[in-house]
Amino acid sequence: MREKSLFRKFKTIGLTSLISVVLFSLPASAAWNDTYTGYATYTGSGYSGGALLLDPIPSNAKITALNPTQLNYNGIKAALAGAYLEVQGPKGKTTVYVTDLYPEGPSGALDLSPNAFNLIGDQKDGKINISWKVVKAPVSGNVSYRIKEGSSQWWAAIQVRNHKYPVLKMEVQQNGQWLNLEKQDYNHFLGTNLGKQPLKIRITDIRGVVLNDTIPALAENGTGGAYIVNGNVQFPD
Repeated sequence: MREKSLFRKFKTIGLTSLISVVLFSLPASAAWNDTYTGYATYTGSGYSGGALLLDPIPSNAKITALNPTQLNYNGIKAALAGAYLEVQGPKGKTTVYVTDLYPEGPSGALDLSPNAFNLIGDQKDGKINISWKVVKAPVSGNVSYRIKEGSSQWWAAIQVRNHKYPVLKMEVQQNGQWLNLEKQDYNHFLGTNLGKQPLKIRITDIRGVVLNDTIPALAENGTGGAYIVNGNVQFPD
């Protein structure tokens, strides 16, 4: 009798209501400015030769390596490279610069520089519970671009630096169309056959804010070393 009553009850629920119930129960995707929880360890590496190629990094900077789950936010390689994170620990909070990958770290985990770890926990503990979120970078001036060694009109890898928020997308205008340059795990956007003319580019940060800029023409051949180009724009607060 109870089974028949339940059947009649559910039969009276409309299809739209059922769909609403199912959708409501699904977990929402994490937002870029969510607060994450996990643990922190510490390491002396990350100042040079890191996976994200952000050298040179001042030896007194407070930095971190970031686990692959959040580093590759929304399926984009190195999405949070160069981000600034506000980290809360047992003793307080500090802000750190993401310069490297923490390959074995689970979601939420950070591998901090000792000077950052000591501000929020006791080094003797080795591992502490933390929470953290992405915050606006304490930078001034315009964005800049690192043109990777070997780049030319035929092949180029371009990195965005000095940005207030992580940059997830770069496009180049070619023949009136916007061509997407895929971000690589070494924190550069890769393009081929970009030509010898100045590059009109469009960059998008993690909030969806879009900026237009121009980069000087690339070299004719790929024999040169890496160099920095100053940009003309900066993301708003």
